[in-house]
Amino acid sequence: MTELFLKYTDEKGEQKRVAVSGEKFVVGRHSESDLHIPDGRLSRQHLKIERFADVFVASDAGSSNGTLLNDTPLKDPIGVKDGDVLDLGGLKVVVEFETDGPSAEPSASEPEEDQDDLDMGAADASLGPGLSVAPQPQAANASNSWILILMIPILALIVVLFAGGVIYLLIGGSNKTVAKKQDDFVYSTDDDDGDNKKTSNTPDKGNTTSQTGPLATNSTSDTPSGTNGAVPPGKLTDTGKIEQNGGAFLRRIAQNDPHAFLTGEQAQRITPKVKQLSGSSALADNLNSARKNASQIKSLAQSKNIKPQFLAIAAVAKLGSSRGDVLQTAQGMADVLDKLSVQLGNEFGEDALLIIAAYGQGSSGDFMRMRNMLQDLANKFPESSRAIRTIWFLQKNGKITQAEFENALNFLAIGAISQNPKDFGVNAEALAL
Repeated sequence: MTELFLKYTDEKGEQKRVAVSGEKFVVGRHSESDLHIPDGRLSRQHLKIERFADVFVASDAGSSNGTLLNDTPLKDPIGVKDGDVLDLGGLKVVVEFETDGPSAEPSASEPEEDQDDLDMGAADASLGPGLSVAPQPQAANASNSWILILMIPILALIVVLFAGGVIYLLIGGSNKTVAKKQDDFVYSTDDDDGDNKKTSNTPDKGNTTSQTGPLATNSTSDTPSGTNGAVPPGKLTDTGKIEQNGGAFLRRIAQNDPHAFLTGEQAQRITPKVKQLSGSSALADNLNSARKNASQIKSLAQSKNIKPQFLAIAAVAKLGSSRGDVLQTAQGMADVLDKLSVQLGNEFGEDALLIIAAYGQGSSGDFMRMRNMLQDLANKFPESSRAIRTIWFLQKNGKITQAEFENALNFLAIGAISQNPKDFGVNAEALAL
């Protein structure tokens, strides 16, 4: 019997060799994966391996960073062989086979099979394990013809229903907001938190924007506020502007979170920070400094698998009310942000806020504390993983210090301003890295 093993180096630099068990084996960052690898480059469910007797078929599970098989993109399911190298978004996994028992090859004394029998065997194999074709090809062909005849009206009905559904979505569904489920990364968005369940048409307090839910005012585009087809900035309250621009910022700093948003309540908590920062000439200079060094910041961020906008604003936020060299500050922060993103992830906008809150821990060399705390909370609290993995939940339950929370708020406030600085009275151009 053939056994498959996956060999890789974990986040601590240790060699791991794991056996692939069962008929379906999933590799990913989710703690419930068959092989759980807490690496920021992997998706929640990254790779799937299915077993058919002694054949192992690998396929990408819809990951955001993709999978390579021997440096070739893995676009379709394919059988793996001994020595193959799977690249999971940058993490190399080597395929190793072990076979027990006698060889499956026939001995030289065995008689050759009749060619017709071999042809029928090939046909059997094409149908997959456990399925075979009866040795009556003419009858089988006739049966297949009847099946095709019966399938024609069924297919026609499916086409009609599909066309009707498309027409309904185009005509009747235009007034509805559809939130796409995220199916990636350490925590699943299938368990929506309280913010995601909000469906009231009543605007948030302090926000005069008409909406059909918390995602309605947030375009999936990264275009700054006022240019994405939503309510013009001039007709928004201060809180409404922060809500809209803050959502755009969260979408830009996440690896894969096109529906990131701020609620009206969250925007209200950031409003005092924004008002305080709006009068800072140092902020305007630092944002302009980030724009001038955009290409170097982009290159540095890409080498660390983090978003350029995230790195730039983290550096601006660290400078605070002082004028400084944003590029040099970003260079000093990049390694810590990179290591924290491996432990906490950077798939969602909320992950970026967790990284900023934990930056002080990372600066002191403790990159695991926040991650370990989140895992512990997931076992103790009834809320969903997504609800727990936010600065809002952690602050409410006293799990982060007030200073850590304030750092994340300050970062988010600067990020919101950076989307459209002049709309907040800051003399700088929009920072779109």
